[in-house]
Amino acid sequence: MLDHFLQLDRSLPSIIWLSCLFATSVGATYLVFSFGRHRIRQMVLWDIPGPQYQSYLTGNFKQMFNPYLGLEFRRLTRMTYGAVSKFYGPLGDQILLISDPKALSSILLKNQDIFEETEWFTESFRHAFGPGLLSSTGALHRRQRKILNPIFSSQKVRSMVPLFHKISNELRDVLLAKLSDSPQEIEIVDSLGRLTLEMIAQGGLGYTFSSFDADAGEKAFGAAVKELSFAMAKLWIFRSIFPLISRWPSKVLRFGAAWLPLANVRYFIKLIDIIYDNTSSLLGEKKALLAEGEEELANQVGGGRDIVSTLLKTNIKAPEELKMNDDEILAQMAIFLVAGTDTTSTALCHTLLLLSQRQDVQDKLRQELNGAVTAADSDELGHDELNALPYLDAVCRETLRLHPPINFVTRSCRADTTIPLSQRIQGAHSSDSSLFVPRGTSIFVDILNVNRDQDIWGPDAATWQPERWLSPLPESVADARVPGVYSHTLSFLGGGRSCIGFKFAEMGMKVVLSQLIRTFHFSPSKAEIVWRFGPVTTPSVKGSTAVAPMMPIVVEKI
Repeated sequence: MLDHFLQLDRSLPSIIWLSCLFATSVGATYLVFSFGRHRIRQMVLWDIPGPQYQSYLTGNFKQMFNPYLGLEFRRLTRMTYGAVSKFYGPLGDQILLISDPKALSSILLKNQDIFEETEWFTESFRHAFGPGLLSSTGALHRRQRKILNPIFSSQKVRSMVPLFHKISNELRDVLLAKLSDSPQEIEIVDSLGRLTLEMIAQGGLGYTFSSFDADAGEKAFGAAVKELSFAMAKLWIFRSIFPLISRWPSKVLRFGAAWLPLANVRYFIKLIDIIYDNTSSLLGEKKALLAEGEEELANQVGGGRDIVSTLLKTNIKAPEELKMNDDEILAQMAIFLVAGTDTTSTALCHTLLLLSQRQDVQDKLRQELNGAVTAADSDELGHDELNALPYLDAVCRETLRLHPPINFVTRSCRADTTIPLSQRIQGAHSSDSSLFVPRGTSIFVDILNVNRDQDIWGPDAATWQPERWLSPLPESVADARVPGVYSHTLSFLGGGRSCIGFKFAEMGMKVVLSQLIRTFHFSPSKAEIVWRFGPVTTPSVKGSTAVAPMMPIVVEKI
């Protein structure tokens, strides 16, 4: 018996080696089989027009995700191949690029359960932040939206306007302190980033980063939030392999990242940990205060009216089947910060740059704002007063139409289905205006080219013209039936996964502009501003190698 165990012990390394070899062979066979089956399904897409791939290994990804040429590649693809085309992902994967409103109505509205977020997107956010709105799908996502939708109501936006004014005034005072009597060039991106970070932090979390306090110093928490989107952009290359490892436990992925020479991944995890530790601490404090009574929350930042405090109070009264657990609430807190900060600051950057280039629009907007302030006898216009200003509204709508901060989203087809089209596909052999989409096909919803479609908006669709909103829009706009929640555009998407906080973003923009345009005159810098493609489009100076966004602009006190 002892000899048997000794013999078994000597053979253990061979057994382990053979087991690993067998497991690897099974895994490789499964991957090859899945790969082949997917390619066979996609044979029906061969006739869909689109650019040829640069290489079989990377497809068109180097063109599509080039920081400076990606937007132009999409524009040329739309112009050359129409509103339904394709490009190639890694290893010949065919990916649909769609800006056809009729097709998008099916994808975003009618069949949104079939066209879910791509797995790499939801799973990456789940591993990073937990089960929040961006990572949940199906019944879980619908349950979370059901409890959150009332919290993001127009009434809640109305209550936030005084807070937005307070933070906008802090930015105004900081800019005033930097200026002398003559015009001065100022790097505005960092200031607008601090502004939107405070708006999201105070209005969303009931917390302040003291972003405009020169003596406070930058907190690690705030720095992590501001750095996160850039860190995420550097991980885009891993999107094609993430579905293969996404079902592994987060601890396993973290362990692997710690040992592999992937500095960008380790830095991303470091930022995630900082955000998680701080939101966990903040949530614990809020729950403790709420346990003592709602009046305790009223003495905190945001006066207890912030989104998270409201969610906690709503959660207590909600039916058991709707209640969120702490992991879900923590995920929402992180997503509020990440999704809201860079998008709003980018929208404001676009607006100020465009106003500096169009002095006639800037002067007309300033005149309208000054008249409203005089009529209201107050420097701080309220919710209804701001919404009653047609030119301010036109400036915001036109900027968000022409320059949506998020210019595309992805979807994955979960079942074989057919979607209708507005017209036949160019060059395809389809006999009708519909398209069969096989299961497993990825789709890029081309928000930018929907918003700039000349068939919808007319020949000046690519031109910034706020005046278009002061007259009845062309019939083609209503006839297109763009499936968006905002002004016949997809700037805030549409359907069950539309941006839940778009009313906050728009009102925040109006408040900031109402303060800055009345106080300062903006002129363009001599530096040429270019826009870098990424998870959020960001400004930079042409020729600069700086990683951080940059947008110098000339500012003068009025």
